[in-house]
Amino acid sequence: MDDRPQLWFRLPPGYQEFDPAGLAPIRERAPEWAYALDEIFRHGTFYAALGLHRTDVYEEVTTSLFILSSTRTLVSDPQVAAARALISRERWAHWTADSCELRTVARTTAAAFTTGVLRCGDEGSARVCQATCTFLVPGDPTLITATLTSTDLTQAEAYAEILRAVANTISFEEPKHAPAPRQPTSRIAELIT
Repeated sequence: MDDRPQLWFRLPPGYQEFDPAGLAPIRERAPEWAYALDEIFRHGTFYAALGLHRTDVYEEVTTSLFILSSTRTLVSDPQVAAARALISRERWAHWTADSCELRTVARTTAAAFTTGVLRCGDEGSARVCQATCTFLVPGDPTLITATLTSTDLTQAEAYAEILRAVANTISFEEPKHAPAPRQPTSRIAELIT
């Protein structure tokens, strides 16, 4: 997407942003992943980051995918947009909701928060836990959806908390203060290069 919405947020440490150009090393080392990774950037996705997380249970490393996507809409009321997003998500045939609620982002903008399990195909197919936050950009007919997805169903609530934390940092105005110093380079960068 060429015209990114005016949106600022902060991801927690452990996430590495990537874009289509940055996927070249993966395409070379794991060409079987190329199509799936390229698909991430279709359908309005304008930002993607991969997260590595160590679980307390088995001391394993799990992954999550954070994306931001946008779509144009005719709805101009943020509360109506958020309510429609909730209703739409609840009606998905492959979606099992754990929670659906209205909250706010950027202190005043209505947002739809959903958490649950998404079945990727027919019965018996792979399942992923997914948390989403959907909201309308004020004064712009652009609907933004922040999505955090993982195959680690045992950590679903932790991923929902990560998304809530990110949503609490969303701003439609450029921050006036200097950004915090960068965290040490993520191991993700080492793994994909």
